[in-house]
Amino acid sequence: MARWFLVLFNKLFSALIIFVLIVALLYSGYALWDNGQIYASAEDVMSEAREIKDNKAFNDEAPGCQETAELSNEQNNESAQETELQAMFRQLHDINPDICGWVTMNGTAIDYPVVYSSNNRDYISTDIYGNFAIVGSIFLDFRNQIDGSDTYSLLYGHNMSEHRMFSDINLYKNEEFFKENHRGAYYTPERGHWLETISIILTTASDSYIFNPVTWDSYDKDLFLEIVQKNAVFVNDAGLNALKAKLDAGEKPHIVALSTCSGEFTDARTILLTLIDPDVVSEGTGEEASTEVTDKAPEETTEEPPEEVPVEGQEAER
Repeated sequence: MARWFLVLFNKLFSALIIFVLIVALLYSGYALWDNGQIYASAEDVMSEAREIKDNKAFNDEAPGCQETAELSNEQNNESAQETELQAMFRQLHDINPDICGWVTMNGTAIDYPVVYSSNNRDYISTDIYGNFAIVGSIFLDFRNQIDGSDTYSLLYGHNMSEHRMFSDINLYKNEEFFKENHRGAYYTPERGHWLETISIILTTASDSYIFNPVTWDSYDKDLFLEIVQKNAVFVNDAGLNALKAKLDAGEKPHIVALSTCSGEFTDARTILLTLIDPDVVSEGTGEEASTEVTDKAPEETTEEPPEEVPVEGQEAER
């Protein structure tokens, strides 16, 4: 009797193990399928927006993905560019009136509309149609001006797999990639702008310089230059010299920062700092920028950072 019971128990236990393994296998398959659906859905969401952008055939004088293109100073070309941009953003606003810009970086899959809301929570897990999406959207910090007139504009994007959202920012931590891919473009409804990389920075989510866009107007030249190099993995001398030229001319520079999370340590963040319109500088300023890249950042400042302004939702998977 005892032997019969032991045999039955072994059979039932084996059957249970097999059942659990089958369930685990089915769940793993579903998880992979569901993950694929999430990314496919994200691509579908962006496809309409990218079609609108791509159908607007910007002339060669408008900033875009072609490395050899140059901004034109001729009024007729500028007007044509504005007309194309206005038409593009009218169609994008039909999708979502919160779309305030478009960012693209050469040599990467970063090519996305930028949205804006009154806080930093709305688009963490919401697509440009207002639907729930794990990949979220690329969004502008709520403390920035929607027209892009700030000295420092801060963009957030998730670090997703398969080169989606802002994951390609991490590519810039490779020196060869950083050297070869230093241009991009940022579009607003008013006009298109060239972007030139300044530095790729690895810091924490609590960095009160990088994640506080409202204080940059108050920085003097020395502090400005120190911040863009502090915690830098690599610095692009061309972008840095262009920034110095603008500061020497007494101009207000415009920086666009692309931020995403990374895995080097707890709360690690990788930020790509770029300069808007690096080639547009007043006459009689600075020397010609070189194209050298350095991996040596300056010594840390002894000055106390400005008081940190809390960012709603900043820590949430960014």
